[in-house]
Amino acid sequence: MESQFSFKSIDKTSEYLHKDRGSKFYGYAYPVSSLTDVKDYLDALKELYPDASHICYAYILGIEGEEYRANDDGEPSNSAGQPILREIKSKEVTFTLVAVVRYFGGKKLGVAGLIDAYGTAAREALNLTNVKTTVLQKTLWIRHLGAKDFQVYEYANRLGYSIVETPNIPGGFFRIQIPFPEVDALMNALESLPNFDVTDNSSSV
Repeated sequence: MESQFSFKSIDKTSEYLHKDRGSKFYGYAYPVSSLTDVKDYLDALKELYPDASHICYAYILGIEGEEYRANDDGEPSNSAGQPILREIKSKEVTFTLVAVVRYFGGKKLGVAGLIDAYGTAAREALNLTNVKTTVLQKTLWIRHLGAKDFQVYEYANRLGYSIVETPNIPGGFFRIQIPFPEVDALMNALESLPNFDVTDNSSSV
């Protein structure tokens, strides 16, 4: 989703109430980073709505959206989880969970009605969020062989890398991060500098 160097996700949790012929569908959209997050949010909804008729959901995880699942929670097959999943895919986002809590209103909606209701609750919950793009970062280690660490800081400002960890001794390796699309250019720039050592292999540090 997006590219091998970045991905799109939603930026916040949202809630939307959709009503259809007496039934209430509470749609929730959550940014998640793991299956643990998914489970925690679903458990919280079960505690919040212990008497709900159904809590249906879908999620997509992984930088390329390679891990996903849809769950109908007792509704007719593919009438709830799949419509929710389609709405997530239509946003082209990953690391996203959408759950829809249903309270039955006394009138059956039929499979077509359920598909529309669950899809609407999911879509509108997602529409209340913003889509953000995250650029993946590459970790590198650099040092100045003459122990002039101030030059590492100087080039951080000039070349645009972020220092995330400093060494304990002068001339030690700094851990830095750089957006993946800029790695090759940065490596070439650093390797051309006198007295600089740069590596992308932590085992050599």
